[in-house]
Amino acid sequence: MENQLLLKQLSQGNRVVFKKIFEEYYRPLCGFSRNFISDAEVCDDLVQESFLGLWNKRNDIESYTAIKSYLYSSVRNACLNYLRHQDVKQKSQEDIKALSSDWYAEDSIVEEEVHSHIYEAIKELSPQSRKIILMTMNGLTNPEMAEELNVSVNTVKTLKKRAYEFLRGKLKGIHWVLLLLLA
Repeated sequence: MENQLLLKQLSQGNRVVFKKIFEEYYRPLCGFSRNFISDAEVCDDLVQESFLGLWNKRNDIESYTAIKSYLYSSVRNACLNYLRHQDVKQKSQEDIKALSSDWYAEDSIVEEEVHSHIYEAIKELSPQSRKIILMTMNGLTNPEMAEELNVSVNTVKTLKKRAYEFLRGKLKGIHWVLLLLLA
């Protein structure tokens, strides 16, 4: 009976009743949150936010025992959300470090320069050979290229062989860079 009265007073916004609930559950909830998070200040903040949530939902609570369930569930969920957020922040910081490292920047520059040389050399091929090389780079097989270009498979093989010979000669100076990129 007393619990029903307290619940009714809480739903009416009685701050004395809310303070009583706060004093009853605050320390146990802080201890509970420490099972998830070692930082006492963060735990304190999360527990306080859970009490704020209780205050905002005070009209929806149907029994006095539901208060305890609500608070523990709220703290647990807040802790898990905090930990997920920390994981995302950590991953983002690692990505930023990797992107900003000199090695990554230099590697990207070299890779782009090599690609530029390759595509410049490909532009010097005959139109038919250029198409075949680009199709090869896109993963098409000889029969697929032959069908798309309406030529025989042997024609594709011949044009591809000539194009490769031309490109080897044209890109002779950057073979070592290609090997480094593929390693």
